[in-house]
Amino acid sequence: MVKEHQNNPFRNLLNVKEINVADGAAEVRIDLFPDLFNFSGNVHGGVLASLIDISIGSAVRSTLYENQRSSTVELKINYIKPANGAFLLAKTSLLHRGTTLVVGTSEIFNDQNQLVAIGTATFFIKESAY
Repeated sequence: MVKEHQNNPFRNLLNVKEINVADGAAEVRIDLFPDLFNFSGNVHGGVLASLIDISIGSAVRSTLYENQRSSTVELKINYIKPANGAFLLAKTSLLHRGTTLVVGTSEIFNDQNQLVAIGTATFFIKESAY
């Protein structure tokens, strides 16, 4: 299975940290900083969407072989409550792992362990020459 993650500038921009990734599950954290908040003082919805996409992608990646790559083909988000605090934590698992499609789900919690968003995503698996 693919173990290492290539350096990704977007993940670095958001300050994403993989806490635990293995066997189709992931815990991914973003330490929040002022640029990630909107004019209302809450985390921008796009940050939550990105965290869901990144965390499900990490879980998917943990199931791939060296010659496989994945890409998001569908993403759905339910915003439960405004997000704020010092960090956000995504707890992610895969619901289905087929030959070419993988479906995952992620729950996003704030630093008070309150659920702020849930999401699902579908990823396409393809063979890669690199």
